[in-house]
Amino acid sequence: MNYFLSSTFLKVAGLSIVIFIVLDLVWLSVVARGVYFRQMSYLATVENGRIVFNLPVGLSVQAIIALGLAVFISLGLLVDNTLATALGVGAFAGFVMYCTYDLTNLSFIRDYPIAITAIDIAWGTAQGVFAGFYVFFLTRFFS
Repeated sequence: MNYFLSSTFLKVAGLSIVIFIVLDLVWLSVVARGVYFRQMSYLATVENGRIVFNLPVGLSVQAIIALGLAVFISLGLLVDNTLATALGVGAFAGFVMYCTYDLTNLSFIRDYPIAITAIDIAWGTAQGVFAGFYVFFLTRFFS
């Protein structure tokens, strides 16, 4: 438990949150914007042809996910300090977190798009892999 209160982990977690948010904002505003708009605009507030996000809530969620990934990946690294472990734990954690969100939505939101479910789970898994990479190298840098 002491590790998670260390300056090393706090630096890794803080930078991980920033990196995760930047990647997710690029994903949502550039890469997947059109797909999300076509598939999800019926559920969202739309202004000027764009989905309007509740930015404080969205940023909070992204920070929580990023912190969770940093914790899970760091736990994996405490057991086996290899890049393969970081990437594997990150991928699995991202997959589980995004499955939880998307499959819950699919279970009760009428007409929730299966395509968005698949795309979002793939993106969450990719975000986990990315997190594994930067958490591994940030941990080495700050240690």
